[in-house]
Amino acid sequence: MREVIARSREAFWSVPALIVVLSILVAQAALAIDHWADGSVGVVPDALLLGVDGSRAMLGAVGGAVLAVAGTTFSITISVIATASSTYGPRLVRNFMTDRRNQTVLGLFVGTFVYCMIVLRSITSQDENVGTEAFVPFFSVYGSLVLALVNVAALVYFLHHISESIQVGYLVARVRRECEQVVDRYYSPREEAGPGGRCTVVDDDLPGPTALVLAREAGAVTLLDETALTALAARHDVVVRMLVGPGADLLPGEPVAEIRGEAGAASLSEEVLDHVSLGGARTPTQDVLFSLQQLTEIAVRALSPGTNDPYTARNALAEIARPLQVVTAHPAPMTGRCDDNGHLRLVLWIPDGESVVDDVFDDLRAHSAREPHVVRAVVDLAARLHRTAPPELGRRLRTHADLLVEAWARDTQEFDRQRMRHHLAEAFARNEEAQDLSRA
Repeated sequence: MREVIARSREAFWSVPALIVVLSILVAQAALAIDHWADGSVGVVPDALLLGVDGSRAMLGAVGGAVLAVAGTTFSITISVIATASSTYGPRLVRNFMTDRRNQTVLGLFVGTFVYCMIVLRSITSQDENVGTEAFVPFFSVYGSLVLALVNVAALVYFLHHISESIQVGYLVARVRRECEQVVDRYYSPREEAGPGGRCTVVDDDLPGPTALVLAREAGAVTLLDETALTALAARHDVVVRMLVGPGADLLPGEPVAEIRGEAGAASLSEEVLDHVSLGGARTPTQDVLFSLQQLTEIAVRALSPGTNDPYTARNALAEIARPLQVVTAHPAPMTGRCDDNGHLRLVLWIPDGESVVDDVFDDLRAHSAREPHVVRAVVDLAARLHRTAPPELGRRLRTHADLLVEAWARDTQEFDRQRMRHHLAEAFARNEEAQDLSRA
């Protein structure tokens, strides 16, 4: 069930489909009210009564108009997606596809069309030969007029929102918020260890491996159902140690996990695989490196010769500092998951802070060594993270900053080299002064 919910969140059609179903129910409810009110004296004012032809004309006009607007809306969305794909990277397209506001507006247009068609079908003319009497659903027809006004407001809002969402500041901030969610899930110290939650893993205390879980098919790991895997291991009194994490690309027969415990645990392999979802592409739902890669990619693409926008790169570096600070301040995530009795049942594969830092700064160093403004921004980013990082990881951040400055200095003048090295020394010297004051 969790996999179905996760996939539905990624689907562009999920919200429109729900709104269409809701519109059918609303139409049936409105028609039921009209059938109840038909024949009740004084329920409908005479001045507001509509004939058969007038009702059909109104419903046809509203339904046709909103369907045309829905087509225009979809065209605008596709155009924005194409622009974002070429400018910011194809992996950011899902941010537009999963935007609930875009989905809701499109669903409202399609749902209004479905509502009008259902109500239009219920209007009948008097025909003595067939034996039918005239029926005009007053409340349902005027309900379409109310929906038309709501659609006009939704169209204005959609044009505002789509214009806002393509701006790089809005896009970077949204990606950063999504990144913070997955980073907080694995690196934040707010969730204490204990029964039914996270727990510390001591490798020497783990039982020996008794079975190896191999992949059945190829694909990228998109989701691990941690709760189900923990419950499965608890039922069979074993420990499941994941050898890959979300984002790993698997081939058939590659190791996925180890089962550690009783000798008969080999039969659990298929059940373990049932709780490991594979897809055609990585998603940031549980993939820490991919969520950070999206922000890094915005900065890297902004530095490409075709774009040449160092200010966008600096904006992306400012946003990536927030999730990275959580990772570097707590570089050793608690990878264990225990059952309700406090026994270790699941060991996840989560990259440590050093791996995350290397992944981000290696990309930045490879693409930003020619732009002095971005070099300064990367140095400042490393210095900011250095303030709260443990000593060993702090030295690694300083190494990345040194390597970047040296790479930039190879093709620059001596004057610029001295200024940049002075900036590097000052950025990290402020951290040392702050540490000395805190110790005092």
